[in-house]
Amino acid sequence: MKILDLRKLKDNKENFYFQPDTPISEIALALKERSIGAVPIVDNANKLVGIVSERDIVTKLVVEAKDADLTTAKEIMTSEIIAAKLNDSIDSIIAIMKNKNIRHMPVVNEDNILTDFFSIRDFLRAEIEMGTEIKQKHKNIVRYQITVSVLLITLTVLGAFFDFFDKKNLVIIFSSVFLVIGISAVMTIRNNKNYNPENYDSKLQ
Repeated sequence: MKILDLRKLKDNKENFYFQPDTPISEIALALKERSIGAVPIVDNANKLVGIVSERDIVTKLVVEAKDADLTTAKEIMTSEIIAAKLNDSIDSIIAIMKNKNIRHMPVVNEDNILTDFFSIRDFLRAEIEMGTEIKQKHKNIVRYQITVSVLLITLTVLGAFFDFFDKKNLVIIFSSVFLVIGISAVMTIRNNKNYNPENYDSKLQ
C-alpha cells in the first residue's frame, strides 16, 4: 500500500497548516480544538518549511518563558524535516518514523509542496485495514482449497468404487490429489503474509 492510498482512509482529508508568521497562541489553540499533536508550516507557495509540535511549544516556548502571542511559528518550528512522497510505501515510512522517533509525517510532491500530513495513527489504521484485507483473502483461499480437496477426493473414491479407474492408476491419482492439496497449502502460507494484528499495535510503541 502506498501513501497515496492512505488518503482514502483518512477521516479528515482537508489539509490543515499555518504560515511562519502565525503566532504560537493561535497554533496552540488549534492543536487543542482539533486534538492533534502537530501542524505543518508552509510558505506563501504552500511549500513545506517546518513543523510545530506540542513538544516544540513546551521545550522552546514554555520552558523559556516566551510570550505565545509574540512568538511566531518560524521561531520555534522544527525545520529539519523528513517528508514522504506519494509513491512511498506505508511500511517503509512507518519504519522511518519508528527509527527516528517521530509521530507525524508530512507528504510533499516533487516541488516540496505540501499535499498531506499524517500521524502515526493514520498509518496504523491503514496497516490494520490492509491486514484485514489479507486475512479475508486468506479465508477465501482456505475455503477454495478445502472445496477443491473434497471434490478431488470424492471423485477419486467414487471412481475407485465404481471401478472407473484401473487399480494400478489409483496410487498415481491419489498422489496427484494430495499434491494439489499441498500446493494449495503453500499458496495459502505465501498469501497470508504473516498477518498478525499485534505487529501493528507494536508500531505505536
